[in-house]
Amino acid sequence: MQDFLDLVDRLSAADAAERQRLEAEIWGRFGVERALLSLDMSQFSLTVRRSGILPYLALIRRMQALTAPIIERHRGAVVKYVADNLLASFAEPADAARAAVEINGAIASGAERFSVAIGIDYGRFILIPGRECYGDAVNVACKLGEDVAAAGEVLLTQAARARLGDGFDFDLREQKVSISGLELAAFGVVYAGAP
Repeated sequence: MQDFLDLVDRLSAADAAERQRLEAEIWGRFGVERALLSLDMSQFSLTVRRSGILPYLALIRRMQALTAPIIERHRGAVVKYVADNLLASFAEPADAARAAVEINGAIASGAERFSVAIGIDYGRFILIPGRECYGDAVNVACKLGEDVAAAGEVLLTQAARARLGDGFDFDLREQKVSISGLELAAFGVVYAGAP
């Protein structure tokens, strides 16, 4: 991580030629083209106000314990957990979507009731494995998961949908969404229990 930060810190003082070289080095070392899954636990503020932070922290820990093996089983990797959010990367959006459906199913069948909203995008972004990720695909997936998707919903971007291929197991429901003033098509994954 420090190598990455050192390179970024050098950008602000660099002249145009050095900036171009540094950007190429950063993208060459840390750039990936993958699917990014963003999960947000629903109703954080309301639940904390009603029950307090400690019971909700227990739910966050339950979410973390439940999601990590599912992400791994679907050939993904957890990038990080932050508060009640999860970011995970996958080589392909189909694996991310299957993981998302399994996560929602596991939550629904669990004793402790909570729900999550999930957004998935595909594109080029900066990835420091197990630590951090930055880029448009990250931003869009987070917006879908945190601001647009309903509890239990899995939303994919057009870029993620375009990479699904013929073997994808679920139907998709198209909808128009607005993210930070941009009008985009999103695709809800249709599965048993989906909103």
